[in-house]
Amino acid sequence: MDISIDITLSHVFDIRIDFDRRWVFGPLPDGNRQGYTSVKSGVVEGPRLNGIVVPGSGADWALVHTDGTIELNAHYVLEADDGTQIYIRNLGYVRAPRPVEECGGDPDAARGYFRCTPYFRAPQGRHAWLNRTVIVGGGERRPAASPDEQDYSLFRYYAVG
Repeated sequence: MDISIDITLSHVFDIRIDFDRRWVFGPLPDGNRQGYTSVKSGVVEGPRLNGIVVPGSGADWALVHTDGTIELNAHYVLEADDGTQIYIRNLGYVRAPRPVEECGGDPDAARGYFRCTPYFRAPQGRHAWLNRTVIVGGGERRPAASPDEQDYSLFRYYAVG
């Protein structure tokens, strides 16, 4: 089969999400644990979208697998700088780095990652492009180092073209 598909990535925006509460409970019947992380607030900045994460508008109902992989299932609301409210559902995986020897000596398998695929519901108008664009992203969690600091994650999103 001869097929030529060129894929490009264009940076569209970044999101910083400040978290309020984190809970993990279980184990569930399958041995996994259920996580919950509520959204406190956040900021959206980038070439195609700017605004805020609406305070208290959602949470991540993550599933913590027995192998340590975290399956993200976050729902929250963004508010663009023009006042438009946009629903986002962010699905993905977080995998902490592991020692190479635990991965059969494979350094690629040992590397950690935080990858996601967001889906949007935006009203008709300036931000409707979100409803029809494939977007992928990566992130980093930044745990609070002290009780005076904020627990947050940073995400960088790219449109697939």
